[in-house]
Amino acid sequence: MKVSTALCLSILVVSPLAHAAEAKPSSFARLDEKANFIHGDDLIRSERPETGESTTIDQQTLEERAAGFSTIMVTPDGQQYEDRMHPEDVVAFEKALDELERLGGMETIKERLPDALRTSRFSMIAPRVVIGTDQRVKINNTVVAPYWHIGRIAVGCTGTLITAKHVLTAGHCVSNGSGSWYSSLNFTVAQNGSYQPWGTRTWTRAITTSAWHNNRNTNYDYALIVLSSPAHGGHAGWGVYGGGTHSITGYPGDKPFGTMWTGSGSVSTSGSYRLCYTIDTAGGQSGSGIANGGAGVYVRGVHTTGSPSKNCGTRLRSSVYNSLKSWISAFPN
Repeated sequence: MKVSTALCLSILVVSPLAHAAEAKPSSFARLDEKANFIHGDDLIRSERPETGESTTIDQQTLEERAAGFSTIMVTPDGQQYEDRMHPEDVVAFEKALDELERLGGMETIKERLPDALRTSRFSMIAPRVVIGTDQRVKINNTVVAPYWHIGRIAVGCTGTLITAKHVLTAGHCVSNGSGSWYSSLNFTVAQNGSYQPWGTRTWTRAITTSAWHNNRNTNYDYALIVLSSPAHGGHAGWGVYGGGTHSITGYPGDKPFGTMWTGSGSVSTSGSYRLCYTIDTAGGQSGSGIANGGAGVYVRGVHTTGSPSKNCGTRLRSSVYNSLKSWISAFPN
């Protein structure tokens, strides 16, 4: 029986019965089929519709949960790699994750300032302007915390740096959910209209769950984009969701091109996988971090869907946290 690397490592950490399990190198296998790309900028013009469904873990089959733990990755030249979890491994893996969280293994990752500003006395106050009755406010100064970690993805989404080279976003910002990838994934951090304070970085890998890429399962709608070089050396803090007021900041398509907007409000869980809220969003903000910590320093979820009554996103629960850490470790570049 093939056991994925993530499963081996987690069980080794948390289970005294697992000393016989052997942690293996990355188990990503190269696929024979080259990727099918959808080319073009600004293709994500609207948010995915929010259906209102609330799904618990027990309502997902073992096969669906295994696909959620499985990973698929693509490079710009079309090479694809996949790491699959088998359904019979799911229950043990979920128990290992629960134990890892109980033992404090899901610590929040701290924010890191951009290199050029780490020793400066840059103001941490960002001026904002309220536009009419819109609950969102425009960020006029994008080169202060926490906005300097947020950027625009060329396909028409938002992403957040969670390491110096890894951008957290929605799965539907890198893949259409039907087996095809988007190719316009270059990232411009802290863009403010035509102003690009740190320029644009090209991408080297896009990673998402097999459940999203192949089956459009919105419970696993999240992704990482790996950049060719650090955007500015800093990154946001992030960790598992714990409740409270949050903010959503990004690049809505109903506002002037390349401008950053933010809104905040209460957030609640919806089933096991989702977070929902009445914070205003629009197409272009897909992939925005759902962040807490005062001005939104710590990312706890990823905005994905919208409707007239509520907007929702992927919750950073222990399994998502573990996947992101595994992806970052497997693909540092």
